[in-house]
Amino acid sequence: MWFGSARHTGLLGFSLITLILGGCQPGAQPTSVYGSNQLPKDWLTLAQNDWRLAALPAPTSDYLASVRSAMIRERNTEYYHFYGRYTDGTLKQIAEANNIASTAFLVAPRTVYHSLTPELFNTSESYDEANGHFAVQVNTDLRSLQNDWSRVWLTDRPSSLSPYPITPMGGQP
Repeated sequence: MWFGSARHTGLLGFSLITLILGGCQPGAQPTSVYGSNQLPKDWLTLAQNDWRLAALPAPTSDYLASVRSAMIRERNTEYYHFYGRYTDGTLKQIAEANNIASTAFLVAPRTVYHSLTPELFNTSESYDEANGHFAVQVNTDLRSLQNDWSRVWLTDRPSSLSPYPITPMGGQP
């Protein structure tokens, strides 16, 4: 029988304890907004057929197009040819356009519908709740293991032996 030998039973116990303590821990909770890894560094440099531009609402796309045309117009000015950069007003408008486009992308239906519950680890628990339940289960298992070891070594109840010396009563010294 496979469980008959003490060696196999000890190996099985060690494997079970290893699995309980470290093998089933859930992953860490996400710390970034879903879709933020797909944000471009500059929305104004994307190709017109990029899928991220298609995910934006129409007013945001129109605003990006107007900022792009303002950038093209400014590149033809003497200021841009002399200094080699945009004016402070245009730089501020570029930063604002990137911020608006990033926000619009993260709340766009195409992005939101991809993962409606990104904070959940499984169908009913968040990452923190799953980690808490796992910690409670491991704690319970370790305390149960301590009780089992007490029963194995017969230390779970007081001795039935008398604490007083017993003298033989049979008349034999």
